[in-house]
Amino acid sequence: MSFEFDLTAPFQPEFTTKDQITNRHKIRPILVPSANGDRFRLNENGLRSVLGHSAIQNRKVVIISVAGAFRKGKSFLLNFFLEYLYALQKSQQNDVPLDWLGEETQVHGFHWRSGAKRDTVGIWMWGEPIMIENHLGENLAVVLLDTQGAFDNQSTYQQCTTIFALSTIVSSLQIYNVVDAIQEDSLQNLSLFVEYGRLAMQHAKQFGKPFQSLCFCVRDFKAPEEFAFGEEGGDQYMDHTSPDQPDELRATRDQLSECFDKLLCYLLPHPGHRVAERNSFRGHVKELRPVFREEIRKMVMTLLSPEALQPKIVNGKPATCKRMIQYFKEYAATFDSSTMPLPMNILQANARLLNYEATQDAKSVYCRLMDRATSGHSMIPEKKLLENHIRCGIAAVNAYDRHPKIIAEAGDQKDNHEKLQELINAEFERYKRVNSAKKVPGCVHTLTACGDSVLLGLGLGAAASGAVAGTVFALAAGIGSAGIVAIPFSLVTLTGIWLYIYTKPLFMRCVASRHREDRLLESDRKDTDRT
Repeated sequence: MSFEFDLTAPFQPEFTTKDQITNRHKIRPILVPSANGDRFRLNENGLRSVLGHSAIQNRKVVIISVAGAFRKGKSFLLNFFLEYLYALQKSQQNDVPLDWLGEETQVHGFHWRSGAKRDTVGIWMWGEPIMIENHLGENLAVVLLDTQGAFDNQSTYQQCTTIFALSTIVSSLQIYNVVDAIQEDSLQNLSLFVEYGRLAMQHAKQFGKPFQSLCFCVRDFKAPEEFAFGEEGGDQYMDHTSPDQPDELRATRDQLSECFDKLLCYLLPHPGHRVAERNSFRGHVKELRPVFREEIRKMVMTLLSPEALQPKIVNGKPATCKRMIQYFKEYAATFDSSTMPLPMNILQANARLLNYEATQDAKSVYCRLMDRATSGHSMIPEKKLLENHIRCGIAAVNAYDRHPKIIAEAGDQKDNHEKLQELINAEFERYKRVNSAKKVPGCVHTLTACGDSVLLGLGLGAAASGAVAGTVFALAAGIGSAGIVAIPFSLVTLTGIWLYIYTKPLFMRCVASRHREDRLLESDRKDTDRT
């Protein structure tokens, strides 16, 4: 199995961060990676339609995924998440009490149904991020994922493992949906992440734990007299089951705590036979068992409250919507057709992402400094331009080296430096073209464009010779008054040129210093306001 990429023209989505609930009925899930035989196709246009709008591209993103066995109610569960998030957004925007999951509520959104035939193939992403303000006042873009049914009779083990791995890697909260109990195979499916966790803690321990939150959602739990429904009973259930498991599985369970920042468990009752057995069920809350309705309410509000929402963290930094598109592409490209997803593959993907971010930041440093050095209207000498290029290039390389790195393979650091130098050189060619295209008006700019002291002296000498010759010619012609006037005029002109040449750099430095002081004062003011 391998990934293909949609290379058609970028899709520009329409999006508004206000009154999303009004237009909710127009939104549909989008199949992001979709299965096509033994290949997966990454729908980059679909990704951009959800995450690529300019209004949200720099917003921190929260990605919540539900994974697990097929036909066990993952999409059904996600629709409760949708209902809560839209109601929460309405409450925040209109400053009204939160009201959701009432008697007349109908949950809907992701397609779900009962039966033996698989419905979801690949990873479905809700068609828009839902903008929620967290407890710190930040507007977060919350994205929901519904994964392909794991280990069904229509998919290979490799296909299911790849989808499960991809959804877990990109999620800030992965909900593992299981039925009745946490079986041995449920923990075995997580062994990949345990192995990757060990590898990451060796090579990238500076970024902390590689994953954020994993929540086991045990559906249709049948022993509430022993372990109460909800989070507290789930924690007790997790602690109780581990001693009775084989050593390998118990070790896997213990090691999950070392890989994930949070490890949670919720026990949920059966939703009611009207939900499970009637194909005519359309999501009406009044048809749910009261005990299920109460427990699902508590679970959703605990996991998705403004205090609980956590942005996706990649290599120690919160991910933005814009960056998340690149992350999806990199992780999808990690899994090729010849092998199962391996821990080293994931580590190498994270190393490439770190290098990508460090390279982009270094390029920004180079361009910012070069913009400042070439900001004048007149062309600067080629020698001076080359000096600026070298100085700004050194600053860019230093900025690159300050970024944390993951060195997954020998030789990576050298190769990355060479690629950065190629990128900087390409930018330098652009600055050379821009500099050459600048017009140099007037005699003064023609003289000062020479730049070098020898050529500048020749230019001034030529100007002085011309002025004196004009004076002599005027006197010889008998135009005495003109000759007398020409002498001081020539001297004044030469003095003006000299003053311009030698005072302009000082003036520009003063202006630049003043601008830096203004920026520092503005930055201090903003920091004070935030405090």
